[in-house]
Amino acid sequence: MITSTITLCALPDAIWNKKTKFGSEVIDIHSFVVDALAIENRIDKGVNQENERARLTLCCSRLEAAIKSLSLQETKSPSEFKSALTSNYLPVVVLGQNYLNAIKLMYQKAEAKSGNMRLGATYYPPNLVEAHINAFTTLATELGLSGLDDVKSRIIFYQFALKNHCGVIEFQNPFTYQDQTIETQVSSVRVEKPEIIFQLQDEDEGAFDNEGEDASEILREQITRALQNAKDGKPCAVNFSNQPHNVITKVLNEFAYSDTGKLIKPTYIQVVYTDGSQGENFPLQCLPSRDEKDLAKLMKFPPLRASLLSMRHLEMDDRVDISWFRNREVSKARAFSETDQFCYRETKRQLEETRKDSVLLLHLYQTGLQPAVIGFYRALIEELLYRAKSAPSLVVIPIYFSKKRGYESGEAWS
Repeated sequence: MITSTITLCALPDAIWNKKTKFGSEVIDIHSFVVDALAIENRIDKGVNQENERARLTLCCSRLEAAIKSLSLQETKSPSEFKSALTSNYLPVVVLGQNYLNAIKLMYQKAEAKSGNMRLGATYYPPNLVEAHINAFTTLATELGLSGLDDVKSRIIFYQFALKNHCGVIEFQNPFTYQDQTIETQVSSVRVEKPEIIFQLQDEDEGAFDNEGEDASEILREQITRALQNAKDGKPCAVNFSNQPHNVITKVLNEFAYSDTGKLIKPTYIQVVYTDGSQGENFPLQCLPSRDEKDLAKLMKFPPLRASLLSMRHLEMDDRVDISWFRNREVSKARAFSETDQFCYRETKRQLEETRKDSVLLLHLYQTGLQPAVIGFYRALIEELLYRAKSAPSLVVIPIYFSKKRGYESGEAWS
């Protein structure tokens, strides 16, 4: 079939500010960007609309033409993005017709918000990237569009650009042949009050398959910005859906403890999922620092070994005593936020029941299913806050499995 696609191209900060040599090419787009922004400002003020719009079209065409002639490289991971820049290529990703349908729907349902974020513009200088993608992510989530692959890909690409101090240019490829029809159509999304049904899966399927330190660094930066926004009274949502469960646990552990080392009031960040649902706020930067001597004493107690979910990885059965959650109760077709809330309530109930015991040392053998992980650790932080003024009596050690390294212990929660 014949359809349109959009190419997103990331350009380093220096290119936007002055005439710059990039590899063997000389890029000079600064004057186009300055002119285009000035024209947009005049259009917003209602000055000479027809002539100014014609000038803006010409200016953007020249800007896009200057980029299309350069060396471009499609990237699908943070490491590929960095490698392209290092090798003097401009990172790009291609979005399908569904992205165009999505922004059309956004303007239909939220014209003011879409206009304020310059949705549909062809260029986003580095200083505009963060505000734009935060607003775009929030609106996509509100309208139930954040589960679309093209929307997810755009969000992640902009996050890569933000991290690498890049701006983004978007240009349309109007006539593209695709030998398969696009399965997910925006028209099928119910935006007034969507009934979100999503079959939860066990694997951590990120849109760009982020792994290791790359994924950790991205999530770490997202949470850092969310915490600062929360303190400033701004939107502070973090989407955990595309992150591996071990990365989620590792990074949350880094942020769970207070900077002062003392017990303080939590700072809450918002939790959103790619199916458009929103979980309960997550408490961070609140737990007192661990006492290594107390932790060493607790580690001498016999552990209770539990898999996070039953019937997920049967090879774990000979290693564990119980399953923390029953698979049939968790893996239902429902919104991610509902699964998150179920796992939170169930964990809260079970941890409260262990208060009568002297010590609980829990070895938690984790699998995927991000909402279950978020729900568990939200309840765990609340329980640790409850016990913070008493003698240490609770430790959770996450256990991860990888084909390369086998079973590994994560950082203790206590």
